[in-house]
Amino acid sequence: MYIIGHLLMDSHKIIMKRLLILLFFPILACYGQENTNVSPDLSDITISNFPIIDGSDSTEPLRLILMSKLLGFDYEWISSPFVQPEEAPNWVMPKYTGNSEEIRKLEESRLLNSNTHGSFLKLIDDKVELIITARSISRDEKVYAEEKSVTLIEKPIARDALAFMVNKKNPIDSLSIKQIQGIYTGDIINWSEVGGWDCEMHPYVRNRNSGSQEKFETMVMTGLAIKDFPIMYVGSTMTAPYHQLDRDSTGIAYTPFYYFTYISGNISSKVIGVDGVAMTKENIENDTYPYTSNVYAAVRSDIDKSSLAYRIFDFLTTEKGQSIVEESGYIPLTTIPTDIYAIKSKYPQNNAIYDLSGRRVANPRRGFYLQDGKKVAIK
Repeated sequence: MYIIGHLLMDSHKIIMKRLLILLFFPILACYGQENTNVSPDLSDITISNFPIIDGSDSTEPLRLILMSKLLGFDYEWISSPFVQPEEAPNWVMPKYTGNSEEIRKLEESRLLNSNTHGSFLKLIDDKVELIITARSISRDEKVYAEEKSVTLIEKPIARDALAFMVNKKNPIDSLSIKQIQGIYTGDIINWSEVGGWDCEMHPYVRNRNSGSQEKFETMVMTGLAIKDFPIMYVGSTMTAPYHQLDRDSTGIAYTPFYYFTYISGNISSKVIGVDGVAMTKENIENDTYPYTSNVYAAVRSDIDKSSLAYRIFDFLTTEKGQSIVEESGYIPLTTIPTDIYAIKSKYPQNNAIYDLSGRRVANPRRGFYLQDGKKVAIK
């Protein structure tokens, strides 16, 4: 689907537009909000009343930096002391001040890290108040929410990408979309078929419902049957693909680009381009890399709108909130004209989707929008 629709003005068309969006997101009470310069009041936030926040492994630095900023703590990026220095993953370390018992409770019971799938399940079960994840709700999680009669409010708060990576010794620097799909359907089995070594490929996949696996299936392999490949299973953690490629120079895997860039500390793997477009932060920003994606915040739709959790949820897409997103290393959301309701995508598997105000809220792609029936290029 290349064009979502037109900005609809009369009442009949507005009703139809609402129905279309409900069909896209059957369990979401709301999808996306306007960025605003007006920040909600968070002056009453303290260590003791800080809401329970959970999320993906890859969004943990953002969550910790957000907490530090809201509570007035300094922080620093450090290397893990548990691995060799040259391979040390990077972590955010808040510099806490104040009551040690309150700090302990904050760390243990309010700053959770249950991974993408686990955090969605906890939000649906009302065990956490706010989650920040590397993807939107998955197909299985939608089913679970429906069974629980729960609806969520979720919105994009940052931009990232699904990156493909290989061992650094591998001479391949880029693959086409069709080549990647052929590798994972099992139609391409030797690196020589894509201009590399004459040896068998070892494609790795993640565990079901992991953030990167859900993105891979819905963004890259939509409508295609994925061959039964080994699961990168090293405790089901984000480091799994890195461990595999460290030992397997003929492997290929995928990971969030943010995790590769800011957290992994890995020196054995490299990210490769897609369709000749390099996997770089700049190519996420300019919408040329085909597998850009969004980072999401979500709350339950029955949340108290005056609660701190909801006010932080609201804060994340304000100017101040987006400055924290940018400080964490993520790419903040792009501001575009608010009267856009259609865009033609270069990559049909990544359709753009819009909220009721016309704001582009999912997987923005370089292309054009329709204004008064005319195509206007997005720059």
